[in-house]
Amino acid sequence: AAAVPTVDPDTAVTDAVQIFTKAQRGDIIDVTGTSPQIDLNAGNNFRFTTSGDWGSNMTLANLASAAEGQTGSIFIVYGGAHTGGFPTTMKFVGGAAGLGALSSASPKIDRIDYIVLNSTTVTCTLTKDYIA
Repeated sequence: AAAVPTVDPDTAVTDAVQIFTKAQRGDIIDVTGTSPQIDLNAGNNFRFTTSGDWGSNMTLANLASAAEGQTGSIFIVYGGAHTGGFPTTMKFVGGAAGLGALSSASPKIDRIDYIVLNSTTVTCTLTKDYIA
């Protein structure tokens, strides 16, 4: 007779609908520098602490292998010069040009909420001027 696998009720599965009875939490991945790389396979939430202007150097790593429907937030924490562009794969209402300037003083925090639509498009919403 074939062995019956042991069922562990505390183990998440990927092939069945589940009801979680405890809160599920996503870690926040720290990113710094003037060439920030947001690795979508590393997590869902990111804290980018600026250390200088990043120009158009921000990248979304592993977008092609990210799951459609993946959501999260990118917190942009003022840590120095605080301007830069976003990859063309990040789509904002009105386009990136319509975003205006990010917060430009400590202790301000800006937040981008995102959802991966497909392997080339991440829809984003920017909220500015949270006070830490």
